[in-house]
Amino acid sequence: MGRPRRNDKVVLPDYSEGIQIKTEDADPRFNNALARGLAVLRAFQIDRKLLGNLELAEITGLARPTVSRLTYTLTQLGYLRHREDVGQYELAAGVVGLAYPYLAHQAVPPVARPLMLELAQKSGTNVGLGVQEDLSVLYLEYALGEANPNRLQRAGFRIPLVRTGMGRACIAGMRPESRERLFDQLRQYYKREWPELRRQLDDAVAQVQLRGYCIAAGTFNVHTNSVAVPFVHGESETIMALNSQGHAQRQTPAVMARNGKRLLEMAQELRRRLADAGSGVSLGRH
Repeated sequence: MGRPRRNDKVVLPDYSEGIQIKTEDADPRFNNALARGLAVLRAFQIDRKLLGNLELAEITGLARPTVSRLTYTLTQLGYLRHREDVGQYELAAGVVGLAYPYLAHQAVPPVARPLMLELAQKSGTNVGLGVQEDLSVLYLEYALGEANPNRLQRAGFRIPLVRTGMGRACIAGMRPESRERLFDQLRQYYKREWPELRRQLDDAVAQVQLRGYCIAAGTFNVHTNSVAVPFVHGESETIMALNSQGHAQRQTPAVMARNGKRLLEMAQELRRRLADAGSGVSLGRH
């Protein structure tokens, strides 16, 4: 593959794909004011670090005066910080306090981490553990094995459910009735793209049923290939997945097949260790 020409447009992954920002609902139990405040926070993404009131209004669909009151309130509460030098807002440390209790009570990541580090070093790939969140997957843990890794991969890193190996493995790990309900959501979100995406997702589910893992080659980032296995944890059946990914030139089909088998072995050992620790049953549903 040659170097891109200077005039070629570099297509970057859309990290906001799959994020649904809801600001109101007709149900009387739904608090619109709270939803609007959370919508402002969700508007910030890894490629949208700094946002002004006008941009926030465009992203959320809220009136600018409403956004102005929300950003002022969120700044006073410690969830946003106003940058005087650029006249825009960025997330503040207060948001970490919201996420920490969730992360601290997750049983799987600390048990999985040493196994993930071992596989990352052995395979020379980046190994991740993610959990389904609506139409996205959120990384809970990661281990870097590539020589030039993607430094964005850390707890909270978000990727689209439908275009990634990890997301497709999550879908394959669902019960059929839950999967169909999700497909209804995806159909409404992706509209004209949905028939082709449905075909790809059905193929990923079939891969997991046949081999225990699925492969996604260049479906989110054209330079990255990944292989992933579902990991369904606990009595609540939290939908998770483990993946191994790296540069497409090195992650050939044969290499990914080998790493898929390694992921299956790692998932089996992870379930054994979780059971020994008394943290609930985890199932790699096929």
